Amino acid sequence: MIEYVKIYFTVKHATTIGGLNIHNFIYIVIVLFFGFGVLNEGYLYELNYLVATTFLLAAWLIVSFTLKQLRLHLMHLFVVVLVLFYWASVFIATDREQAILEAIKITAMLPFSYLLANLTQEQLMKLFRWMPYMGAFLVVVGIVFQLERQNRLESTIGYANTLAIILLISLLITLFFYIQNARKSDLILMVFQACGLLLTFSRSVWVLWLVSLASLALFLEFRKRDIWLKIVAVHLTSFIVTALLKRDILFFWSRVKSIQPETSEFRLRLVYWRDSLPIIRDHFWIGTGGGGWGVLQNQYQSEAYFVRFVHNHYLQLALDIGVVGALLFIVGVLIFYYRSSILLKTMKASDADSSGLWVKGIMLISTVLLLHAGFDFDFSFLLIFAIFLVFIAFMMVQSPDFAHVSWGTSTIGKVMLSIVLVAMLFGTTWVAVGKYIQTRGQNSVAAGDIESAILAYSVVQKMLPWSASAYYDAAKVYVISGNQTGDRNDYLSAKSQIEQAMHRVPDEVVYKQLNDELYQKLMKE
Repeated sequence: MIEYVKIYFTVKHATTIGGLNIHNFIYIVIVLFFGFGVLNEGYLYELNYLVATTFLLAAWLIVSFTLKQLRLHLMHLFVVVLVLFYWASVFIATDREQAILEAIKITAMLPFSYLLANLTQEQLMKLFRWMPYMGAFLVVVGIVFQLERQNRLESTIGYANTLAIILLISLLITLFFYIQNARKSDLILMVFQACGLLLTFSRSVWVLWLVSLASLALFLEFRKRDIWLKIVAVHLTSFIVTALLKRDILFFWSRVKSIQPETSEFRLRLVYWRDSLPIIRDHFWIGTGGGGWGVLQNQYQSEAYFVRFVHNHYLQLALDIGVVGALLFIVGVLIFYYRSSILLKTMKASDADSSGLWVKGIMLISTVLLLHAGFDFDFSFLLIFAIFLVFIAFMMVQSPDFAHVSWGTSTIGKVMLSIVLVAMLFGTTWVAVGKYIQTRGQNSVAAGDIESAILAYSVVQKMLPWSASAYYDAAKVYVISGNQTGDRNDYLSAKSQIEQAMHRVPDEVVYKQLNDELYQKLMKE
């Protein structure tokens, strides 16, 4: 039986922050995290997730001084161990810089999961209530500002397939709210979300969309003709609206007829997966560290390509932290389903129309998310990982049985936790500032200010001595300067910088290529 563990602090503390109830404070923090995540590409990129991690750690530090008790469940143990695996991989990483960044990104889920555990069931339902509006917002913003690439809607997420899975999640959640409350506004929200799904042209999510709707027929709550008439009406309306927007009644046909194993995108994914297996074999137990796939793929690939992600979350975990780490995640998922099925069986008949519906619904939505993660890099978006943790928290908070244990003395516990959190907060902030300065250096290069760029990179090299990319960026700046001035010393400086980058990541092909080009250039002079 998977049970909660409550850890009590015996010393009395305030339950408000600036007059705000602590649980409301946590709720606002999480809402802000999701809000900024929607606007900042789902926290996929470095500065975005570094700032997000800093924000969550700071919130956790504040909460740790305020809460009288900290509520934990078994899934927190899996999050902690997953984070430890990523930090352990830093010591053997193929690219230490990328491994540290990936470890920081995963670390963000630690404070997030702990904050989630201290929300009430009502607050978690309020989070779910926000998701339909989040999906509709993404669609409207994407259409109005024409945030597309290759004719596919990406909105502020910046990747059509991940936008599609977010919209499918929000559409299903909206549908469950409609079953529960019969609000007409939910039907309108579903039209927006379905339009967005069609505009992403994401074939894999379209398939999951159809499978999800078919699966709803197994739910007792959906065995009503009136409900299916409304579902059909919503989808027909969204199709008509999308056809009008595209000015083509058959806008979908070219994508639909290409849903087959021979599709180029699917064939390439099979190539990535097949090529990743020898890397996993050679780094079976501890992986390559975060970013290792990007460095090593050239040595193992069966044809020429470069992709930052292997497009399969489970293989990505095995690449990053070894097969044991991937199995850890899978075990956590199995426990989630086990706990959910137990909840479903033990619920009273009086709960069948409310909690029972949501337990079944979250199990279905989680399955959709986890299946799609086997075909893409959804969980590399911190926002997607956070959504999955919300689903886990919802299942865990339903549990009526708690095991109560004590954890040392409240003073020692708080001091220990505070020291750890302050250290984590300082380290993350330090890296974030370093990457911000590096970004400013890149902006200076784009503006033609070579001197400012070189100064920025030198600061980053001192702040983040493990950063190979800072040396690589500096090398490129010296090459630009040498091309402009013809000064041999600039090329010598570039050679020195790229050698430092190669020393940190010997297997990086891009570094080797620049080093060879500089060698040839200097030999000719």
